[in-house]
Amino acid sequence: MRATPAILALILVLTGCWDLKEAQNVNFVTALGVDYDDGRYVIYAQLLDFAEIAKQEGTVETGNAKVWIGKGEGKTVTEALNSLYPASQQRTLWTHVRAIVFSQALLDKHLKGALNGLIRSRDLRYTPWVFGTDKDIPTVFSSVSLLNESVLNSLLLEPKEIFRQYSFAEPIRLIKFMDGVKEPAVTALLPQISWTDEVWEENGEPVPQVKLTGAYAIAEGRNRGVVDQTMLQGARYVSFKRMSKYPLTLTLNDGSPVTLSIGSPKRDIRIGKGGTGNDVRIRVRLKAYITEIGASSRATAADISALAAKKIEEDIRRSFAAAKSKNIDIYNLEEKLYRYDQARWKRICAGGKPCISRLGLEEVNAEVEIAHSTSYKLPGK
Repeated sequence: MRATPAILALILVLTGCWDLKEAQNVNFVTALGVDYDDGRYVIYAQLLDFAEIAKQEGTVETGNAKVWIGKGEGKTVTEALNSLYPASQQRTLWTHVRAIVFSQALLDKHLKGALNGLIRSRDLRYTPWVFGTDKDIPTVFSSVSLLNESVLNSLLLEPKEIFRQYSFAEPIRLIKFMDGVKEPAVTALLPQISWTDEVWEENGEPVPQVKLTGAYAIAEGRNRGVVDQTMLQGARYVSFKRMSKYPLTLTLNDGSPVTLSIGSPKRDIRIGKGGTGNDVRIRVRLKAYITEIGASSRATAADISALAAKKIEEDIRRSFAAAKSKNIDIYNLEEKLYRYDQARWKRICAGGKPCISRLGLEEVNAEVEIAHSTSYKLPGK
């Protein structure tokens, strides 16, 4: 049976993808940097060699993927983004952006304007990881690969794996970071990154790598200050949504050291007593694993647990005091009032003064369960 002209025409229509673009013919931006300088927004776009990354799959010798960095400027974010196109050679897509890095200069005064411009782009999604930095953004973008691994597995583009092993600063996505900009009582902890060439070498030459150094406290769309390691110590136990593991080193009564891996915190935060008062009570329960202990130590699990609980209580108090001195609500206490006790929130936080300045840490109680001693045999076990 002969095919009619109509059937042949239909077959041609069904099998054709006339506007199909090959991946190698598109610029996929993987990371975006946003700075503000001299009254203009500065955009940095990181491009990866996806052809090289594709070769890395299924082979041991991965090679080093190339990284390109573009720069655009404008009075608005949209103008800065558009300024990249004339010299991009190919179509540029923002749908694959996996990380956004904000400069400290932008965080201090121009974060709201930058975010308004970014989220109104129909290509950019709400899922990228977000970071802040006080370093040169192009240098940070160039310091993303290690040991011939795919750049897509770097700390910048996939921070969850590092956090599971070492919960230094909790990764945050753009959609959650927006709470610290849009919500009136939320403090978002934005991870702060830098770079270092003092850890890894390749053939005797330093290899610069992205490094976590702290966090920025973002409230009402503005940077309230740097959250250093002292403040982060307590934030891990109280503020982080999740905390997988973090080392805690103690000195036992007999002088021998012990190192624990702390994780799985459960918190109970109460503000005021019987509906009145500005005093805060915090209770945390954590699990700990012994990773190392002095060979001559005779400490029991109860001894170690009590010592760890005391140290954690001190860390929570120290972090609160350090943050309060800078008017940083490190434990998001104002948010708790705002969400669950609006009347008291209006009473305590009215008058123009920072709400945290009117709250005091009355009681801290920590409970530490030694879940496992690994290969160490503790007395009484």
